[in-house]
Amino acid sequence: MTIRHILWGSATVILALIIHFCAVLAIPLVSENDAWKRLQNFTKVNEMLIVNSVTEANRLWAFHAPDMSFAICRYDVTKGPVQVDFELLRGYWSVAIYDPDGKNFYAADGFDFVRQETSLLLLGPDHIKGDNDALPINVPNEEGLLVLRAPFDNPVMKQTVINMLNRAKCDQIQVETVKPRKTT
Repeated sequence: MTIRHILWGSATVILALIIHFCAVLAIPLVSENDAWKRLQNFTKVNEMLIVNSVTEANRLWAFHAPDMSFAICRYDVTKGPVQVDFELLRGYWSVAIYDPDGKNFYAADGFDFVRQETSLLLLGPDHIKGDNDALPINVPNEEGLLVLRAPFDNPVMKQTVINMLNRAKCDQIQVETVKPRKTT
């Protein structure tokens, strides 16, 4: 084996790695069946979708944890802020907010909040909080997904979690908007 063979072999491996890396990065850009498109078929705008038990008919994603319930809000803040109200057992839940491309820009769990009852106010770029007691979150896109995850350890806790998730709300509210300054 000569140095020439080693160089050609190394160049081949490097080229294969570059092609593989580019292909992996390109898949989300050309995919027709991403999570955002799948959830548009199951969810209504500014309403909660509760996912308690998964069957083949309502499976939203692969590898759904059997000991987990979800509440999903597909929000749209173009007509005003969206308030999300929920109550879950302290420490036993998490909330994450995603843009339509699947990028997570907010995450918290039950230990981050003092109260069991939580309200989040999703604000678009031209909204102001007003006198609302909810935790304000400025969202980078007008549309996105808020996902509540709530695990349970036993059947009794499962029913408690399901009851709490069924009371969760995702509603558009009316507040003031920021008026653009007039330039003269």
